[in-house]
Amino acid sequence: MARVPENPEDPGPARSESEYEVIGGGVIDDRFPRHDGTAGSEHRLNHQPGIAGILGAAVREAWVDCRMSLQSWWFWLACASALILAWAMATAVVAFGDANGWFESSLPSATYILMAGFMAVVSALLGAVWGFRQTVRTFLGVLFAGMFRGAAFAVPSGILLLIVGMAVGGPIALAGAGVVVVVLEIVLFGLIGAGARACSGRTAAGVALAAALVAFLCLGNVAATIALIPGTAVMDQASVPINVERDDAGRITAYECVGQLRPVEVAHTEWVAWLAASNPILLFGSIAAETLPKEHELTWVLSGLQWAADGPSRDVPCIGGESSDQLAPPVPVAVTGLVIQAAVAALVLLPGRWLSSRRLTSARSVGPQTPGQA
Repeated sequence: MARVPENPEDPGPARSESEYEVIGGGVIDDRFPRHDGTAGSEHRLNHQPGIAGILGAAVREAWVDCRMSLQSWWFWLACASALILAWAMATAVVAFGDANGWFESSLPSATYILMAGFMAVVSALLGAVWGFRQTVRTFLGVLFAGMFRGAAFAVPSGILLLIVGMAVGGPIALAGAGVVVVVLEIVLFGLIGAGARACSGRTAAGVALAAALVAFLCLGNVAATIALIPGTAVMDQASVPINVERDDAGRITAYECVGQLRPVEVAHTEWVAWLAASNPILLFGSIAAETLPKEHELTWVLSGLQWAADGPSRDVPCIGGESSDQLAPPVPVAVTGLVIQAAVAALVLLPGRWLSSRRLTSARSVGPQTPGQA
């Protein structure tokens, strides 16, 4: 405690500043209060970054990383190559289908539809690569970086789809659905790529994990679904449908059931259809099917997964004696696919962040060794 002189008027050595010390060691701020009635130190201690501050920091972090990509010609070369690849794959499929008599309607319109679908696939590939290579480390930063890059790729994709759609007379709404799916796939697969990178300290192991996940979501899930479909055929009980209503494609949409149950063989495709829902092109198809004319050959192809996910009651009604109004409303395949992709991203991103923090903590605890410690 500082000595206080007996006579405050004494100008002698007792009044020298060396005899006084700051009480509280800087913890107590006895300066003039702030306008809000709190002292400066108290305001600094109580002030914590809010949601707006956290989001702002994540946006800035993501934009700094994304701006480096936008300034690189490699980024735009990858975008151009992806668009060319989508067009080439669509053209090859249409040419093969035409040679086998698959199409009766306009071949250019079929190319337009398939090109939009393949754009979803190449967007997933680009998103995984960009997410793996980016320098952003926070979750929100990775999310916003994916949004920025997805928007950057969606601009030329949307322009190209609009030009092709107007040229072939295809549904313009399909271009809008394609742009939405492009952004979503780049964001979600970007999270998957970033999570795979964080899961391992070795780049090769991270690449292998990311490649395996992307290969399954873009191809393996469809192969697994096709392999499992024969196992869904079982004997079930059904009654007689009456007052049957059908849509423009001839599929049953509403009915009532009467009579006794009888054994029938049905395929419960809803047991395995959810596996294929995470495929980017099928996810796009489930969204874009409503934009296509009913008479187009690809309409039933794009909407086929939704019917498979709805179960056998759409083709073989009155299973278990249940009328159509007793069935649960169908879950859109697009929602299921996005949920599965988000779940996969969470399964690699959350453990990846934990493992990355452990590696960082371990590296700090070891620290640099002195020559005497070596």
